[in-house]
Amino acid sequence: MTKNYTLLKSGFTLLLLLFVLQIKAQTVTVNSLQELLPYLKQDNVDVKLAPGDYSINGSDITNGTFSNPLLLFEGSDSTYDFTGVTLNIATFVFTKFGNVSVNELQILGNNNVLKNLTMVDVGNTRPSKSAQNIVMDGRDNRIEGFHISSRGSYPYGYGDAFGKGGTNTVIKHYKHSVLLVRGLRNHVKDCDIISRTYGHCIFMQAASYPVIEGCYVEGEVRTTDDMLAETSGPAFDVDFMTTWGYKLPAGYMMSLQEAGIRAYNGGTTYIDGVEIQRGTDNPTVLNCTIKNTRTGVTLAHATGTKYVEGCTVIGCENGYSIGSGTVVDSGADAIYGPVFKNTYGSDNGYIADITVLPPSDAYYNGHDAMAYIGGENHDLTFRSDIPADEIPSNLKIMVSGDLQGLRVLNGSNASQNNFSSDDIVVKNFTNFPVIMHTDSDNVTVIACDTDNITDNGTNNTVTALNCDSDNLALVGTASQSSTAYGGAPSRANDGNTDGNFNNNSVTHTDPSDVGAWWKVRLASEYAIGDIIVYNRTGKQSYIDRLANFAVYVYNADGIETFAKTFTNDAPNPLATIDAGGAIGETIKIVQLDDSVALSLAEVQVFESSLSVNDFANSISLYPNPVSNNLKLSLANTNLNRAQTKIALYSINGQIVLETQPENLKEVNLDLSNLKSGLYLLTVSDNNNKVTKKVVKL
Repeated sequence: MTKNYTLLKSGFTLLLLLFVLQIKAQTVTVNSLQELLPYLKQDNVDVKLAPGDYSINGSDITNGTFSNPLLLFEGSDSTYDFTGVTLNIATFVFTKFGNVSVNELQILGNNNVLKNLTMVDVGNTRPSKSAQNIVMDGRDNRIEGFHISSRGSYPYGYGDAFGKGGTNTVIKHYKHSVLLVRGLRNHVKDCDIISRTYGHCIFMQAASYPVIEGCYVEGEVRTTDDMLAETSGPAFDVDFMTTWGYKLPAGYMMSLQEAGIRAYNGGTTYIDGVEIQRGTDNPTVLNCTIKNTRTGVTLAHATGTKYVEGCTVIGCENGYSIGSGTVVDSGADAIYGPVFKNTYGSDNGYIADITVLPPSDAYYNGHDAMAYIGGENHDLTFRSDIPADEIPSNLKIMVSGDLQGLRVLNGSNASQNNFSSDDIVVKNFTNFPVIMHTDSDNVTVIACDTDNITDNGTNNTVTALNCDSDNLALVGTASQSSTAYGGAPSRANDGNTDGNFNNNSVTHTDPSDVGAWWKVRLASEYAIGDIIVYNRTGKQSYIDRLANFAVYVYNADGIETFAKTFTNDAPNPLATIDAGGAIGETIKIVQLDDSVALSLAEVQVFESSLSVNDFANSISLYPNPVSNNLKLSLANTNLNRAQTKIALYSINGQIVLETQPENLKEVNLDLSNLKSGLYLLTVSDNNNKVTKKVVKL
């Protein structure tokens, strides 16, 4: 009897569990915002708002239908699907709650997914105090596939020329930012933000481990000359006297927004009902495109590990400023300002590999710099195919010196200019000149052509790199899992095989890393022959740290094509690995002993044959960057036309175009409907495949 009772009880428990899971999985469809509101407070719900246009206006506030925030998600473990929904919010709503900040949508719960909502601000009424479209609190929430058109701020049309809304404001500001990320491990994914307000597009306060991924952010720009031409209005009324203590200068292009993606070192968030005050730590920004904002990606005020990958910055006043941390596989143009700028002279440990993109519009860069470098312990690589005769004569890579930035003239914002530089490596694979100021010390500049490098500093080194070398790693993009003791990843592909760590040519990861790695991404796919790994030298204990390691080769799709493991076999000083012609774009070395750091003196990579490289060079595509129509010539490739496939991928791996050419002489691809940003074009048949980058304007 006891056995039967136990079986009956177990069966009942299983049925109850299945019933609960079924209830949770059931999607509820609601047909109005009023029907939706009760579900925002509940846990474990799956709610879909019926497709259509919905509105919130002033009368909805007056009659008490909506409070501030308008939509407050207090429940947890829920999914809200807004596919096909457009929510129109009258900006007059911002004035209906008195002199307070108004949030259109806010998340306080945990583990929620909100997806595919189109939010449109209707009108241009400024807030009574300030406004934000979205605020994310709580933990492990994700907003995905939102499209936000933001309006309503004052003054609009001058950027930060007359203040930011805090102290030293010449004109009183009523700001309106778009998306504020706070909380723990919150994630913004594949969202489009079109800002026509003065405020930040995406910014982080009191956010721990936030992720911003696959987003498109767009502002708009205006010349200071156009502002100065006004004969009435708020700027005219203050005689164009800026917040920086001088009259607005002509000759600059300004964004009318603040940052595209920005992190702050303070703020307040709410998690599980607890108010927490702190800064932002460990932010990650992946595969985002930022256009026409004041800065592209600025993370200087965050702490912890800061990581940026696969991003494109177009037409911004400044590209990447993260203080310390890593920027890889990212690009920016320099039409309105530098692609790279150190934020403060105290910046330490900035690792960047940035491609300077061809101009997306006419140059209007009054800052006179393609990059401005200061601080210490940086490892910086700049790449570009822009011909020397197409580079404006005023643009250069500045190492220290007096930046002619719009906001730092006449001694203004002194902490953001006239930096000293120490213990910095700059690889210049561009035709932009490099000028090392008198305040630069112990700076190494490595370049294929050293004729356009000027050294006015102390103890600096200029090194010519043989960029025609058969060593493919020399001009590759190096990165590693972490960096300690100044052992930057570029030290393992700087052309120097010296294994003495004190001679500044050996990498070093953090000893606490688990599965520490170093990798180099080559210029394109190659048939990989020999890989030569040079070990650190010196004490036997240093040498033995590399006794257990693995070497991997990955193709352009990230698929492993070769692997070899070494056990109790430390290179002394080197080991040669024959990859046997494996097709690869990335070479990765992994430390198998988690008790020690990974240190490498040099990694050399050689091609086993020229077939892959010849194939890549035989494909021509133009124009690139492209606005509408991209043309390909495949006539010299010996491709099998019947088997040839052409595919265009977004930077996060989604196919956006796929075709088979009718002929190989000229292929026309219509890209007019694609968003601006970086794309990957693949051309392949059954025997060959090559990937090329395409910049869509």
